[in-house]
Amino acid sequence: MKFVVNGVPSKIKLLILLAIAVMSISLASILAVLASAPGSVTAFWRLFFSLFVLLTLRPFKKPERAYFLIYPIIAGTSLGVHFTSWIESLFHASVAVSTTIVCTHALFSGLFSSFFGEKPRKIQLFGAIIALIGVYFLSGADPSSTSYGVVLALIGAIAGGVYFTTGRFVKDKIAFNSYIFLTYSFATLTTFFINLISAKNIADFLFNYPAKTWIYFILLALIPMSIGHTILNYVLRYMRALPVTTSVLGEAVGASVLAYLILGQLLPITAYLSMLVVLSGIAVVLRKA
Repeated sequence: MKFVVNGVPSKIKLLILLAIAVMSISLASILAVLASAPGSVTAFWRLFFSLFVLLTLRPFKKPERAYFLIYPIIAGTSLGVHFTSWIESLFHASVAVSTTIVCTHALFSGLFSSFFGEKPRKIQLFGAIIALIGVYFLSGADPSSTSYGVVLALIGAIAGGVYFTTGRFVKDKIAFNSYIFLTYSFATLTTFFINLISAKNIADFLFNYPAKTWIYFILLALIPMSIGHTILNYVLRYMRALPVTTSVLGEAVGASVLAYLILGQLLPITAYLSMLVVLSGIAVVLRKA
């Protein structure tokens, strides 16, 4: 079984990496809830600590052309907004509702990617629609979720669509290591400025938390961020945006199951049936990836 052909990762390798990424990011919502800090604060420390992980693994180089910085600036700003709004939504909606809504970034990624000539195949559109239908029914499984939480998650979905689309179209412009480090750096700056605007005392707002909260910040940086999102950006360089972002809808399923096991957020049977619909749609999209 070959995992690399002519210097390009094989489809099997990419699908394995994609599965690892989805499992990794599925932990994000649980860890964020357990951290019990404001969304903007959790987003900041998640990104800040991930920068040290990246520097430890491999150094980065400056882009060959200065104007190429526009790509990590766009991606990083979008990622910062994505994390801030979505993590905050977790405190105004259940994990299942919040995560499933934010995962509709697949729809926005497909829309934005089409502007750059990456037209999805009809069968992939069909699979994405199936998955989104499943997400729609799953998002209605918890009537206690507030409209504020839903709006925050939707903002996170739109920002996520911009982030993933940008990552798809930088392959020939910026080296992978450089793009990842710069994107996470600009995302960190974005969340810092959001905190600066939100807080009366920035020092207390960012640092006044118990030890267990810091542990969750670090875990968020290590697993969903350094492993999950970094792998997703790598796979995006070799796979079309729609299959990758649609597969990320699997995060909604994984997070919902973990929310039950760890947080005790039990959903009705219809919610779990909706999860099967989501997985079916993902399978259709990936079959023609």
